[in-house]
Amino acid sequence: MNKGTTSRVGDFISGAFLFCFGLPFTLVPFMIFSTGAFLADGIFFTLFLCAFTLPFLGAGLFVQYMGAYTVWIAIRGEIDPSSIPRELEPGPGIISISEHPSSVYIGEYLRQPEAINGRDWYRKEKSSHRLYYYAQNEGGSAGWSLDNRNDAGARDWFDGGWMPYEGFEIPLGRKKWNVDGEGWVDIEESEAPEGNKNWWE
Repeated sequence: MNKGTTSRVGDFISGAFLFCFGLPFTLVPFMIFSTGAFLADGIFFTLFLCAFTLPFLGAGLFVQYMGAYTVWIAIRGEIDPSSIPRELEPGPGIISISEHPSSVYIGEYLRQPEAINGRDWYRKEKSSHRLYYYAQNEGGSAGWSLDNRNDAGARDWFDGGWMPYEGFEIPLGRKKWNVDGEGWVDIEESEAPEGNKNWWE
């Protein structure tokens, strides 16, 4: 098996284990209340049993949810971000980031010809810094990410911060991003050089 298949098998086994591990906790309230014998011991004992069993039920359901989600991810496998159809017509050819807590992310970014997760994505000139949409490919939250690593948009990477967003448009304007706690990032549209139609390629 290759590395990807081995990882998926491991995730499937881990998820199944978590689901089974949480099952006894989930069943505790049903096992206690199934006989109905506790009703003869008075209202206070009944309330005690309710308070006693609720944490078991909550913990069991949470662990089972995590297990089921892990199994689902393992069965589904990784989705190729470039295979998702573009949701809108291509946006601005050049955007510029003029405000960011880290100066390395400031500069002009060029729109790339292919889409990532159904949206445009941009790369800073002569750099690996990029702006792309992350579509919960590995879990987490959907939104726009700034990162400096070479990835096709499948990983939840955001060295330069991220902004939760489920729309299709580029997040133009000055907005708050989750970067260095909470910082401002200003993204504006720039004009393409005249007479160079395929400048981004």
